[in-house]
Amino acid sequence: MVGVLYALACALSWAAGSVSMKNLSKKLDPFTLNAPRALVGGIALLILASATGRTSGAQDLSPQALALMVGSMALGGGVGDSLYVTSMALIGVSRAYPISCTYPAITLVLAALFLNEPITPAVVAGMVLVIGGVMLISRPSSTDSRPTSARAHRTGVALALLAAACWAGASIILSPASEGVDPILVSAVRLPALALIFWGLVGLRGTAGTLRTLSRKEWLTISLGGLVGMGVGSLLFVVALSHLGPTRTAILTSTSPLFAIPMTVLFMNERPSRAVLIGTAVTVAGVALVS
Repeated sequence: MVGVLYALACALSWAAGSVSMKNLSKKLDPFTLNAPRALVGGIALLILASATGRTSGAQDLSPQALALMVGSMALGGGVGDSLYVTSMALIGVSRAYPISCTYPAITLVLAALFLNEPITPAVVAGMVLVIGGVMLISRPSSTDSRPTSARAHRTGVALALLAAACWAGASIILSPASEGVDPILVSAVRLPALALIFWGLVGLRGTAGTLRTLSRKEWLTISLGGLVGMGVGSLLFVVALSHLGPTRTAILTSTSPLFAIPMTVLFMNERPSRAVLIGTAVTVAGVALVS
């Protein structure tokens, strides 16, 4: 039960970070926006690891474990997120998000194949309910009228599926690498690595100049979003993974839209639709089964 609470807290932190970035996402591209967020979260985790004496454990990490930790973040946060953003540009969020949020199902299959994780009927039923509920919650209130050619549509769908596979693969890779390792140390390795990836992309794309246009309030929002959404979220994800394994962690953390809805109602005056209310009930039922 403790692991379930950690996973749901992770979903909550991701939702808070996502909602706080909603307005800024209209001003900055995802890579330029996430680079300082990952840096703030990464520095916070490094400070936490140093203050609690976890950094001394870094010398005991094998090169293979270290490579898997960094590789999991590069695969999920670097490649996976990039593929998702590209897919979203081609087919719109209303198509890309539901396709990519099938990653818990891919995680379940990979965990069964490579980690010999048992598949129970309750977990499968809960996964189906959670994915279905999240799709209902995330469905836009208006139809996405983005024009797409047949080729662009096929490419966008394929990229969204590849993004889901990358996110699932990242969980599978991290699970054995983090086994027996302190979660704070694991997080202090992974998030700074992601920050380097994002800043490398910003440098390659030449978009760092847009950060100079931000106000102090916007920088504060980015810093808090990075601390909560990425720093705390990354740590909670690793802790949940150590308790639940990759499949249940993927299913439970994919409920972040469930927590984002009340936040948008409270802070952005958005009213939930009937589909959102139904999706919330379905998702909660799925969480109960997985738990």
